[in-house]
Amino acid sequence: MPKDVLQLGWRQAALRLEATLRERAGQAPERLDRATISSDYPGRDWIVAAWRVSVVFSDGVTRRIDLVAGAQFPATPVRTALVDHPEPMTWPHVESDGILCLLPNLAEWDPDDPSEVAMNLLNRSVRLVEELLGGSIVERDFREEFVTYWGYRVHSQGENLFSLVAPEPPSRMVRVWRGKGLEVAGEDEDAIANWVRRRFGDKGRVKTEPAAFLWLDAPLLPAEYPEKGADLYHLAERISGDAKTLLDNVAKGEPDEVLALLGAIGRGGAASIGVKVLNPKRRKDRPRSPDAPLSVGFRPGHTPQPLLLGRFFDASPVVRTLVQRADADWVHGRGQDARARCLLGATVVVIGCGSVGAPIACALAQAGVGRLILVDPDRLTWPNVGRHPLGASAVGRNKANALAERLQADFPHLHVDYRACDLEHLVAHNTDLLAAADMIVAATGNWVAESALNRWHVQKGRGRPVVYGWTEPHAVAGHAVVVGQEGGCLQCHIGRTGAPEFTAVEWPSGSDIAQEEPACGAHYQPYGPVELAYVNAMIAEVALECLLAPPAQSFSRVFVASPRRIASLGGRLTEGWRFASDEANEGVRTVDRPWPLAWCAACGPGCLHVVA
Repeated sequence: MPKDVLQLGWRQAALRLEATLRERAGQAPERLDRATISSDYPGRDWIVAAWRVSVVFSDGVTRRIDLVAGAQFPATPVRTALVDHPEPMTWPHVESDGILCLLPNLAEWDPDDPSEVAMNLLNRSVRLVEELLGGSIVERDFREEFVTYWGYRVHSQGENLFSLVAPEPPSRMVRVWRGKGLEVAGEDEDAIANWVRRRFGDKGRVKTEPAAFLWLDAPLLPAEYPEKGADLYHLAERISGDAKTLLDNVAKGEPDEVLALLGAIGRGGAASIGVKVLNPKRRKDRPRSPDAPLSVGFRPGHTPQPLLLGRFFDASPVVRTLVQRADADWVHGRGQDARARCLLGATVVVIGCGSVGAPIACALAQAGVGRLILVDPDRLTWPNVGRHPLGASAVGRNKANALAERLQADFPHLHVDYRACDLEHLVAHNTDLLAAADMIVAATGNWVAESALNRWHVQKGRGRPVVYGWTEPHAVAGHAVVVGQEGGCLQCHIGRTGAPEFTAVEWPSGSDIAQEEPACGAHYQPYGPVELAYVNAMIAEVALECLLAPPAQSFSRVFVASPRRIASLGGRLTEGWRFASDEANEGVRTVDRPWPLAWCAACGPGCLHVVA
């Protein structure tokens, strides 16, 4: 859209807003000039216009409220500001320059009626100020949103301070690893070492130092924020339990700095903030002598502890910092997903890391499955790259190895392992690994291999579910079969050559559903990751359901693309699918179907088991 048209739209919206303010507020709004805007809102370069109105509040005081607009107005709404605001951090929801925080980050508004949106925000601003004057929400909101307000007073945004510590009581000793430009706090040295090695692939020694986690009975108010080392020490003295002793134990080793994580529960759950107390010898105003000033007057290591602690936690400023939570509960659901603990304790073996198995493994890692073992004998080749999560950098590498390495670095709080072997070898030589899994996902597309897994599963009593997933030609349909303790095994409805008893799409006799590469016996189907994504998401969904609530009864879930897409490829829905679903439906469908016992050669009386 031409710039002059945009400017015209902006001017028209601004004039309508002025008219609405004049009519609804009963006064002519004052249009602020550029100098006033710059003076009242330094650092807010996005503000291009502002209008000021006066409001008489319940305490009899007239206060001014500004409506400020950016260059994107009216596509983005105005914001409001209390001009006559108290000192910063006196009232919650009022920023240092008076801008009011009214809308949550997910708020929506009507871009076609910006004047009405502005009036709504103005009315909400008045109600907020009245509540603040009453005082009932001041302490409550400062405590419930304590991380936000702590962030206004920090010296560091904590971009490089990652915490694996669960923010929950009691106060306790934790550890911290300090790498190059990075700090990681964790419950113990092993937890940190595992995370660091998985994240960075470094097999070297991970050296950690003590740190303190202090659990607060209630979040701090701004007036309680530590300013000096002595403030932190006095705060620890007021906390129930042995918080002071924890600080003593961290400081007595004379580290370069004492890190204290402060945990509390706010409106959205538990969170941590951080305070650092620098060793006096590290401070800019102190000499860097190895024996000054903590040990001055005494031989190194022989300073009386009360004196040493008094020198460490003195009147020097602390460093207040935010903390970036990297613990598993936070990564998988921001501490609010009740499924996280169950999934983190689960072990899943994914057999087949091709264009079906690899995306499923990625989805399970993102969901938070605590241990994944990936199995595949093949290397990634260039034709695989188009519909595989791995790209060019992994070409020539074993798929399971390369995918495990990537997922381990992306999710260092999980444990991702691999086996570069085929399924037959796994069944013959790694049955303990299979037996220990909470679930197995088989996506090999190889009937001989999966029939061997099915026979092993039957022989072992089918105590844990196995999910088998495959696609029909062109990925127009996909199947997930769950073999539980009861009902059919895989072979009950799969023929001896791997042909499923039920298909959703059929193709004209003699049609080529696969194309041949310029090589002997090399065939492929030219569909891409977008079409395949529906099938993979369905199989991953089934796998997740089976982990969270293992089914006793075997069942099948079938995804089918739209009839329009199927027809465009020359296929048509089978009579079996039309009978099982709503034939009139024109969209994609997912249907659950039974997988009953059929007493096949694998699970029937007198069946022959040929597995280890």
